[in-house]
Parts: sequence; C-alpha cells; structure tokens
Amino acid sequence: MTQITLMPLAEFIKHLPEGSKGKTAEQLKKAHQFALEAHGDRCRESGELYIEHDLGVAQILLGLGVDTATLVAGVLHDTLYPHTNKTEADILNNFGKEVGQLVIGLNNLYAYTEEHAYQQHRQDETLEAIRRAMLSIIEGDIRIILLRMADCLQDLRTAHTLDPDQQYEIAYEAMRIYAPLANRLGVWQLKWELEDLAFRYLQPTSYQDIANKLSEQRAIRATRIEKAQERLEAKMKEIGIKGNVTGRPKHIYSIYKKMERKQLDFDQIFDVHALRVIVEPSDPEAYAKKSGKEKDDEDRFLCYQVLGAVHSIWQPIPKEFDDYIAVPKPNGYKSLHTAVIDQDSGQTLEVQIRTARMHEEAEKGIAAHWAYKENGTKVTASAQRRIQNLREVLAAMRDSGEADHNDQIFETEVIAERIYVFTPRGDVIDLPKGATPIDFAYQVHTQVGHRCRGARVDGKMVSLDYKLKSGQRVEILTAKRGGPSRDWMNASLGYSGSARTRSKIRTWFRAQEREQNITQGREVVERELKRLGLSEVYTVFEIAEALKYDNEDEFLAKIGFGDIQTNQISGAIALLKQSLQEDDELRPLLQTQPKTKGLTVRGLSGLYTKMAGCCNPIPPEPIVGYITRGQGVTIHSQECSQVKAITETERLIDVAWGSEDEAFPIPVVVKAYRRPGLMDEMTSILRGKHIAATKTKTLTNGSIRTIYLEVEVTSLEQLNWLLQKFENLPNVIEASRQRWT
Repeated sequence: MTQITLMPLAEFIKHLPEGSKGKTAEQLKKAHQFALEAHGDRCRESGELYIEHDLGVAQILLGLGVDTATLVAGVLHDTLYPHTNKTEADILNNFGKEVGQLVIGLNNLYAYTEEHAYQQHRQDETLEAIRRAMLSIIEGDIRIILLRMADCLQDLRTAHTLDPDQQYEIAYEAMRIYAPLANRLGVWQLKWELEDLAFRYLQPTSYQDIANKLSEQRAIRATRIEKAQERLEAKMKEIGIKGNVTGRPKHIYSIYKKMERKQLDFDQIFDVHALRVIVEPSDPEAYAKKSGKEKDDEDRFLCYQVLGAVHSIWQPIPKEFDDYIAVPKPNGYKSLHTAVIDQDSGQTLEVQIRTARMHEEAEKGIAAHWAYKENGTKVTASAQRRIQNLREVLAAMRDSGEADHNDQIFETEVIAERIYVFTPRGDVIDLPKGATPIDFAYQVHTQVGHRCRGARVDGKMVSLDYKLKSGQRVEILTAKRGGPSRDWMNASLGYSGSARTRSKIRTWFRAQEREQNITQGREVVERELKRLGLSEVYTVFEIAEALKYDNEDEFLAKIGFGDIQTNQISGAIALLKQSLQEDDELRPLLQTQPKTKGLTVRGLSGLYTKMAGCCNPIPPEPIVGYITRGQGVTIHSQECSQVKAITETERLIDVAWGSEDEAFPIPVVVKAYRRPGLMDEMTSILRGKHIAATKTKTLTNGSIRTIYLEVEVTSLEQLNWLLQKFENLPNVIEASRQRWT
C-alpha cells in the first residue's frame, strides 16, 4: 500500500498553482485558523486530529486541481459537527456564499444518512438514503460529491486503527457508492484508491493474497520493468517522439476483478505490471495555438506512432488491445492499452499510451474540467453531459420510490460496464452493457422511447430485445402517436437492459387514467391465467388476496402501472396450488411452499427450511431467514412484522430465492397464421434458453397452423417467459398451456 505523507499547512501552500497562490493561500490560512478554533485538539475515532483530517481532505482535493472554493471547503468541511461552536452563519459571514453552500450541502448529506444505523442487515437502507441525498446535491453543486469522496478516502487511509466493524462500515459505503461515482465522473485518481482500500477491509484474505503475490518477486519485476522502460524510451527517441515512460503495478482490486471476471489465476494476468507512456507534443508553443480538433488529431497520431514502436519491440498478445481513443469510455477516459510479450525473457506486460491532456483527464476526470466564476469560464460540455447523466439516473431513482428498484437502477446505470453506440448522425450514446434498442431510444429522448416501434442496427432490422454492442450505429423507427408496451417493463422478457428505462416506462403508465390501468391490469391477469390454462381454476380476486391486496381495483391498477409483474402473479398462483387437480402438470412447478430446495442460504448448506405461516412469502419479494432452536431456518418476508420485532438480530441470515435444476414436461399449444420460418424462430427461442421440446406435432386448417409441443421447463416463470416470447412472434394468434394427445 502506498504510504501517504500528510503536508503541514506551510508545505501545502507551496504546492498551490502559481497563478492563484496568493489569494488562495490567504483564504486557506483563514480557513485553517477557523477549523482550529472549531476543533481544538479533539481527535477522531481513528486517533487522527480533526485538523489533520481536514488538511488530508484538502490535500486529496489539491491533487485533483479543484478551484479555491472547493479547497477552502475541504479544510472547513467538518466545522459544523455537533462538538464545534460554529454555525452556518459563521461560515457564510467569514467565507462567503459559495464556500458556505459547499460546507452546508456536505453537512446536509451527513445529516440525511446519520439516522440510519450501520447495522449489517440495514446497510442497503443506508445506501438508499445516501443515494436519495445525492439527488439534491447533483441539482445543487457537483463539487459536494468531490468533497465527500475525498473525505471518505481520508477516512479509509486512517481506518487501520479502527475496529473491524467500523472498517467494514466505511469500506462498504466507499465500494458501493463513492468508487462507482468516481468511476462515472472519470476521477480515476480517487477511484483506484477507494477501491483498493475498501477491498482491503471488505475481503482482507483475498486482498492479502494478491498483495503477497505482488511482493514475492517485486525486485525481479522492478528490474525487468526498468529494462523495458529504457528500451521503449530509446525507441521513442529514435523515432523523434517526446514523452515520459514510467512503470507501475496494477491496482490490487482491479487484479482481483479481472481474475474473477475471466476466471484466471494470478499468473495468467498479463497486466500485473505495466508501462505508462505520457506523450508530449514536439513543439509545445505551436501545439498551444491549435484548435481543439487539431489537437485531438495530433494527440491521436502521436499515440498511434508510439503503439507502432511498442509492437516493433515486443510481440502483441492477440485480443489484448483496447482503443479507448477511437471509442472512449463513458467517463471520458482516453488511452491505448496493449498487452505484449518479450520473447527473450517471456515477460508479459501492459503498455498504456496517452497524451498529457488525456492523462490529466484520466486522473482527475470531471475535476480537470471544473472552472468557476473566479476565472469567468464554465464547465466543459463533456463534464456537463456527465453531470446531466447522473441527474437523470438519480431522478429516476427518486421517481420510482422503491428501494429495491433504486438499487437496480444504481447497479445498471452507475456500477455496470458501459457500451458506446452511435446515432445515424454520428453522435455517441453510452448505455449499460446488455442494453437494447429500446434503452437507446429512451436515452436519445423519452418521447422517442415511448414511440419506438422498431430499430435498425448497422442498416439491418433487428428485434427490440436485440443486445447492442459497442461501435454499432442505431436508428429508431417511431410511430406518430402511442405509448410503450407493458412487456418492456418486464425485465425477464429482455426488452430492456436498463432499470432506468423501465422506470421511465413505469412513469408513463402512471400518467394514464386509473380506470384504463385497472382495465389493462385485469387483461394482464386474465391473459396469464388463460396462458397457463387456469382460467376456470382461479379468479382475479384470489390472485389479489394471495399477494396481500384486499382491494381488487388497487391490485389491478398496480399491474396496469407496472408495479406488479407477471412473475409475481406466478408466485401468487404458487400459493393457490391446492386448488389444482392432483394430476395437473403445473404442480411440480409450484413448489415454493412448503418445498424449499430452491432457496439459497448464504454461507450455509444442508439446513432444513420452512416457510413462515405469519407472512407466507412468495417469489420474488425480499426474504430473510430466522435460525430457530432445533427446527432449522424459517423463511419470512423482510417486511414481516414478526421479523421486525425480533431482538436477537444475530439469528437473522440472508436467504434468496434459488432455482430448480429439475425440468418438467408441460404441453404447449401455439396457434398462428401460416408463414415460412415460424418453426425455425420458435426453435431458436427454445435453444437460446436451453429448453428441450420432447414432443412436437403440427396441424394445418386453411390459413391457421396449430403447433403442439411438450417443453421441459424448470419453473412457472420460465414457462411464462416462453409463452410470452412465442405470442410476440409475428403471425402468432396465441400461445398457451393446453393438454393434448
């Protein structure tokens, strides 16, 4: 772990940029004195003096190149804590509105989440509170997030003196909130250290294992890297390119994630050590006079020249080249990455190539663009796009009002890998990996999404559930009027890879008339019962009761709004299975009660489990396990009043709905107007989900073709998915479960 040396105030001031040193130094000295008066010689729980912590936060911010107001706020950021005698008015009167709003905004974020205790089983609630608070921050001033990230990093740097529970609390928040945000904002300098330090406390065994392996042959590797560095520098000098070549070890958490993602051992990772090349223009004065596009062209040309030099020295490793200059990452990161092997020594290493401009952007991200009123400029367009994107993500979370759904939005929109696709005009649109044309349409504009009816990718028509890939050009076909389909909100159908898209669709349906939603909700339930051949067995009211709704209209309206989806209806049917005949084929698929082998119990195996009669949980509602005395684990709904009254919280364990491996034969009938290729498309759907069709036959009556299949499915959800996929095929009239001989 890199040792961070904390600067005293005088040394800190020496490192200020020359252009603003006088005015900034004066304000920092004033802020330092104000903070000393506020804290005195008080220490934090880590043993660090408050004033030392304040300077540590400011030092992190200085490395990001932020403006004077943010640096001053860094020194003052905790002067409104309860132990001080300072007020908001004191800060506003002494340091002005801009600094005051930053400190007050950060203090509001602390206050918003303070009431949520960091008990392990309530951590998700805490994260949700933080994310909600982020919305007001994004609407106010993005610098507050930079302040909080720097504060969190300084906490992690000094966490080694805390007890394990406190270390875990700080690391959990850093890994789940601030490291992803640093990545999305392109602040790589914060991202990697937040991840490494959080990983150290969240998974100490894995962290130490990789750290030990990096240390084992550190001297040998350092010698090899030094020789490679000298060799590349000589080659660059030979071809007349100026630049700085340095060696660096890959960050521990990124090694761990790559090992996990690619299922590789430590020795199979090519870029454990890397060379970084920072290319400089040959004529800095001429370069400074060029326009933005001219600079971009020269930057690209210089980087590709160095890439050619690298590949002339060492052999490139196939499929280990990434061009983030041609296609930058969504957070603005630009660089060339190539993995090579030295055939003489057998050494593998990664080489990163970028210009000084790209390097500043990579390390500081949005902070590299940030300039305020003091110099009369504004945030650049690229930085504004990133801020607007975060506003939209957090606004979608606010509008949904559902904690579980919000966690899904945060995961897919902030944490997940991203792809880059292009509009017909060549504009770049970034989306989460797994996104579809529908996600693309909503990202272009909400109304384009609502009226989307088809899509072309690279000039060819594709289905709306097609998974987009980076570099593709997407064109959306729209209708003049109309709205989205309810099927688009159903994640299991694959029409959207973005929870944010589904939130926008849900908002559209909420805006429709209540009576219309009730009517459409009834149609959904009746259609599901008909598909499953259960129309004569269950009523809509019985389904509502099973899902704990006393008011049938309220239940149907929620289906119409998209709050209740077909997999939950399937779960309700599972509760009502006692109404089925003994020989009904669906019986084996409805084993959520009392059979529970589909449950996953974290960290335990071989335990007897049973469903709690007090709350009767059904998939996919969140559940929790309670370890009883001598009777295994009882499964409750997380919202169960009995669970909330439990005082022995150590007996609560995480459980999740699992999946059955056993498949059961179910008869299915598909009626359709005759057309070529229908059977091939149905076969493709079956193969895509690895569903076997053990029996098939076809009857034709005029223009109508009836296809009989016996399919082997593992769950009612899978059967529902298959029937909906069949029914959505062109020319298909209906697809349902029906007995046939």
